[in-house]
Amino acid sequence: MSEKTAIRLENLSKTFGRGEKAVQAVVNLNLEIQTGQIFGFLGPNGAGKTTTIRLLVDLIRPTKGAAFIYGQDVRRNPGVLRRVGALVEDATFYGYLNGRDNLEVLARTAGNYRPKRIEALLEQVGLAGEANRRVSSYSTGMKQRLGIAGALLGDPELMILDEPTNGLDPGGRQEMRAFIRGLAKQAGVTVFLSSHLLHEVEQVCDRVAIINHGKIVREGVVSDLLAEGQAQLRVQASPQESALQVLQETWEVPIDGEWLIVSAPPEEGHLVVARLVTNDIHVHQVIVRKRTLEEYFIDATQEGVITKSIGGNKEDTHV
Repeated sequence: MSEKTAIRLENLSKTFGRGEKAVQAVVNLNLEIQTGQIFGFLGPNGAGKTTTIRLLVDLIRPTKGAAFIYGQDVRRNPGVLRRVGALVEDATFYGYLNGRDNLEVLARTAGNYRPKRIEALLEQVGLAGEANRRVSSYSTGMKQRLGIAGALLGDPELMILDEPTNGLDPGGRQEMRAFIRGLAKQAGVTVFLSSHLLHEVEQVCDRVAIINHGKIVREGVVSDLLAEGQAQLRVQASPQESALQVLQETWEVPIDGEWLIVSAPPEEGHLVVARLVTNDIHVHQVIVRKRTLEEYFIDATQEGVITKSIGGNKEDTHV
């Protein structure tokens, strides 16, 4: 393993309990994440996401297998975690201290107290104006922002974020997405992002893995995953009944309100339009619809545990 590999999981497994009460939270995970990527880790509640992260940062011991960061086994070489910033589950702080003082405690505990760095981070996460308030008065979103600042205190090369937009309003989530992209694209930080907000992951991540029942069921480049599957042509034409009769001669055409859903690949769009125009049917709109990451996620978590590469989302594109 080289420095080009930020994270590597080898047959990583975790079982809680024994005998009939044993629960396999993580089962033989094998995953490799390259330096500089924004990697999305997706799964329904209870799928094993947080357990995997806790194993990765050495908060719990694996039952079997190992987790490596920059080629170092985190169990045998815990010092490698100095290169990591992590926000695991909800951010927790001393409520009686203000935001600035909480960051100072974290920095001094780590032997890395730099007042200018703390002020810069408070500004970066949008808490400069709230730094003197007690954290007990912070909203959940503000605590998440403070947690991000705390994770960045040591200038990490790898950020591990568990639901970083939890508690943020839509504007805050948009700012956090831009912040995460900036970490990777401008600062060169590798980001491992666990989230259930698929739309956000779709917008910010380079690759994703989907975990279900403790096993990875899909993994791949987001754009490739979204390119998988049969695209559809959504056609709005009048008179609709005539359009339906003409198109059904060649394609399957279910109806969705004012739309005809033509089971044809995008490259046949011109054939669909030509067929309608030739038959004196007015074509108002033709839209290519591809799968969304959410639809892909639902399919992947319902199919079981067959590992396969994934592609992207369904987007609507006019042709």
